[in-house]
Amino acid sequence: MVRVITQETYDEVVKENIDEFEMTPEEAIKEAVAQFEAQGVDLSNIIKDLALSSGDSHEVTTIVSKLKELATQKQSDDEAILKELEALIAECNKDIARRVRAGKEGVYNILIDLLERRSKSYIEKANEKDEKIIITAFNALIALMEMQPDLLEEKGADLIKSLLDNIDKESIITPVLRWTSVCCVKHEMNRQRLFAKNIAENLKTYLKVRASIKVISESMQVIRKFTLDDDVRVEFGKAHDHAKELGVKLLEPLTQFLKDHPLPPEVSETMLTIAALLVRHELCAMVADAGAAEALFGILADNFDNVAVIVQASKLITALAGNDDVKRKLVKAGIAPIIVTLLNRHSSNAIAAALLLKAISALALREPEHSRQFFDCGAPDAMVEAMKIHPTNASVQKNGCWAIRNMVARCREQNPKFHELGVEAVLNAAYERFSQEFGFDVKSALRDLECDVKLDEQWTGKGVQMDNN
Repeated sequence: MVRVITQETYDEVVKENIDEFEMTPEEAIKEAVAQFEAQGVDLSNIIKDLALSSGDSHEVTTIVSKLKELATQKQSDDEAILKELEALIAECNKDIARRVRAGKEGVYNILIDLLERRSKSYIEKANEKDEKIIITAFNALIALMEMQPDLLEEKGADLIKSLLDNIDKESIITPVLRWTSVCCVKHEMNRQRLFAKNIAENLKTYLKVRASIKVISESMQVIRKFTLDDDVRVEFGKAHDHAKELGVKLLEPLTQFLKDHPLPPEVSETMLTIAALLVRHELCAMVADAGAAEALFGILADNFDNVAVIVQASKLITALAGNDDVKRKLVKAGIAPIIVTLLNRHSSNAIAAALLLKAISALALREPEHSRQFFDCGAPDAMVEAMKIHPTNASVQKNGCWAIRNMVARCREQNPKFHELGVEAVLNAAYERFSQEFGFDVKSALRDLECDVKLDEQWTGKGVQMDNN
């Protein structure tokens, strides 16, 4: 079990080192850190470099106290508030320990109260002073809650919804959306709380009315955060439900945006967002009917050498292939030779190679005619070569096994070609290195290639005599 201590305990040890052993502040801190680490104490949430010159208070504590005092004054001192907010941002950006300290000091509630007052004032009569404080306060919340989203509560969620409903200025909406994304990372309850506010309608509006590129980019990040399933504290999340509902509302405007913005950097983010929402067959069909396949071919043609675009295009192709009808349309339209050419061209890039192999696997699955098209395009050479280039990359090896298996499972006449390329030695090497991670996949590929392979029995009976009476 990991041991933890409070900030106060750490501070006392440092001060004891200074007072009792006459150490310098630097020596006292170094000794305290070494002492606690030797005891197995986790110091990740502890501020180690004390602001000893400013008395007993940490810099974070001082800033929070000043903000609280300024917030309660009848006559608002905007310059002073902005100064302290900037100082808070600087401190929170240093490490998680300062963010935790600021949260414990109650700065979250101070910021929310400040934002509620200023946003109400801005909605009634927009002015630059309120706008600047709102933007800076949201940037402070972003810095504060990075990696500690637990601070969000109902009032904060209501504030987000209120601003999205009532303000359309890019300079304010952008940090609001960015803070929304921060709140959703590794926190299922926050995602559900925010999703229940029907923020999807606001995101849909930004896409349909063609808001600025910055706002749309931040909107796409929020969309993808709603589809995450990264909170280890929750056994069952609602990532699939969120993706399904968002897909119904947003896939058509997202596809239209993809068609209207086929160039980097917007195209990569759009394809990534669309792929994240394709969790059901009917959603794949919806995107295909909206013209995504045609747009995809044009994007690949215009960005043949752009690895970043190829990576996201591969994810989108794999996602679309989840629908058999869409998969057949893609192959019929000529996607197979394009993918093989791209794999040959970008085989030295492990990420691109792994994702292109995954796309081949998805397109060839249960489709012998597709497998034959890939074979005729020279896919075996490109696939085996990619696996040879990246023998230690787990993703390349695993996706390569899947692609080989799906290619030859119903087309055993392709086996001699793969053997000529030395695939058996490549797969055996992969098994030696990754047997614990995906040994079954390697053996499955070897089996369908008709190689000598020993398959383990997953379950055996105990030989007990059955009683038929």
